Amino acid sequence: MSTPNTVVVDCVPTLAEALGIGAFNPSPGAAGCEVVAFTGSGGKTTAMFRLAAELVARGERVLITTTTHIYPPDSEQFPATVIPVVMEDSLETLVRSARSALDRQPAVVLARGLGAGGKLVGIDPGWIEQLPKRLHVTHLLVEADGSRGRPFKAPAAYEPVIPPSADLVVAVVGLSVIGQPLSEEFVHRPERVAALAGCQLGDTVSPSLVASVLRHPQGSTRGAPAGARVVALLNQADDASRFEAGCEVARELIERGAERVVIAALREAMPIRRVITRRSNPREIRSRIIPEARPTREVITASSAARVSAIVLAAGEGRRMGSLKAPQQAKGRLAGNPALKLALRLGGKSLLRHVVEAALAAPVDEVVVVLGHGAVELEQELPRDPRVRTIFNPDYATGQSSSVKAGINALASQAQAAIFLLGDQPLVSSRAIEALVGAFRSGHSAVVRPRYRGTPGHPVLFSRALFPELLQVTGDQGGRELLARHQAEVAMVDLNLESPVDIDTKEDYSQLVRKLPDLEKL
Repeated sequence: MSTPNTVVVDCVPTLAEALGIGAFNPSPGAAGCEVVAFTGSGGKTTAMFRLAAELVARGERVLITTTTHIYPPDSEQFPATVIPVVMEDSLETLVRSARSALDRQPAVVLARGLGAGGKLVGIDPGWIEQLPKRLHVTHLLVEADGSRGRPFKAPAAYEPVIPPSADLVVAVVGLSVIGQPLSEEFVHRPERVAALAGCQLGDTVSPSLVASVLRHPQGSTRGAPAGARVVALLNQADDASRFEAGCEVARELIERGAERVVIAALREAMPIRRVITRRSNPREIRSRIIPEARPTREVITASSAARVSAIVLAAGEGRRMGSLKAPQQAKGRLAGNPALKLALRLGGKSLLRHVVEAALAAPVDEVVVVLGHGAVELEQELPRDPRVRTIFNPDYATGQSSSVKAGINALASQAQAAIFLLGDQPLVSSRAIEALVGAFRSGHSAVVRPRYRGTPGHPVLFSRALFPELLQVTGDQGGRELLARHQAEVAMVDLNLESPVDIDTKEDYSQLVRKLPDLEKL
């Protein structure tokens, strides 16, 4: 079990969260804009556009550019995110065109023109410092390095070109290089790598070699501003062997002083494999963070059926339940953590597990479980399913709205709607969830709500169009304000089912146990 001093995270679904964007509340650079520079090789462009898509989904205004050459955004990888490209050869015309584009879209790619091979030609590095001040965006993403498509590199004397205002520098490596020979076929500028790592051309690229180059003063983060955070992004962890190699690189990096390492497979729908921070014990990283082999997930593509996610709100403290008695043995296992309401048993399963399994039995594309109070223990209650992801809400004590926001920010970028389920409604029906999904996919209403034998109830589905409003709710309101505000847009689904009840108090739980005598008791 994790200790308070161990920060090895297996529940971070988005690249933005994994990189710490918004989590650490950095002091943004020019004009309140957070500047992120990507260096290295093996997925810089993919990472940059993936991050842009996530930020757009959060309601941010984003500039994407480069000081080298990049391919335009991939419409097949991000079908739900339209990112126009503005190409101008002077700063003044670029600013005017970008301002016009931002009036229509929340993100824009800036370049000087189209070069050989269909790549965009990067802008003058001197322009980068002026763009945030003149275009009033929240984030500026810059690819500051070239790599000729290789998974690993060392920079030339003139690279990387990192903006002086950068708040975050992301050094990218493709894990497919591990085990390959140090040669031009797999490494850009292998002679520079050999010089920095103190090895020979033709040597096998090892985790230690990769870590030594990443942490070298003349490596991928050379020229990073003194106050900038630096994160190593180890990409291409799309099978068990590469994931294990990423763990070894992470251990080496932490031992060499790295503050944060992200292991990812950026082409997959749920890309983040692990996040490791400086407080982790380097000697424990390998044993702690190698998981069971995960099944390969599809690349996000457009689909005729709208993607619907389920968000399970399970972060609260359950104060109305009061203190619970000590757990008792029940068929060889504990009957539940005495401090956690959602770990109480019904039929051998926790309250929370009943809710998550109901969601998994319905046609949803992912199940995001928002945890807070008792997160470590409750995560052990969840079923092992590739659709289930957990996220920790550090602000859970401020009310349910903080978990609503955390859940929305954690969704896959292609989610067109989210169903919000309450972790303390163990009798929620998968049939009800399926009915809501079907109603949304056929009618695309802004809100879809069940009506149980004439009485409105939970869960409730909100379309992506209302996500920005949900991100503005405060306190313990959840989505109630939006339901009232958008009453005319609510599609009701009539169900001949019992309405699921909340388990708020000991008496609620006792009544449910008495009602279902075959369930396990405390």
